Amino acid sequence: MSKNTEIKGKTVSIKVPAHTLYTAFSDMRNFLQNLPEDKKQGITATEDTIEGEVKGLKLGAQISTREPFSFVQFKDYGQSPFPFEVSIFLDATDVQTTDFHIELSAELSFMIKMMIGNRLQEIVDKLTEQLALAAEGKLSPENFNMESFSANTGNDDLSNRN
Repeated sequence: MSKNTEIKGKTVSIKVPAHTLYTAFSDMRNFLQNLPEDKKQGITATEDTIEGEVKGLKLGAQISTREPFSFVQFKDYGQSPFPFEVSIFLDATDVQTTDFHIELSAELSFMIKMMIGNRLQEIVDKLTEQLALAAEGKLSPENFNMESFSANTGNDDLSNRN
């Protein structure tokens, strides 16, 4: 039997207006458009959904909730191997700066939880850092690396911000 796993990622401050971030996250075609060409094969996207195969695993997500300029929630879609929700929170601290964090809720089987469960916090935090750097133009889509979610990322740019 599966049990819900809840992860709240760290909050980072991004020097990008909340409406700009919301616009980027509220249309799944933006995710596909920003992927490097060699990663786009087999991935399809509409305004509300994206699905494809990653390392032999079929994954899909759809936007389930949009609250302009403050919140976007995604949930599993299609043949995803487990139910999940990913919530993106945007809090404008001023006209040009947004506090940003991700929350994950997933119903993981015992086997999946044993494989990645203890790394989920690290994965969500690293994803937050990479998205923040990309939003500020400090990380190009070609350098966005899902495979770098290992113990030492060597990137402390965001953790030292005020």
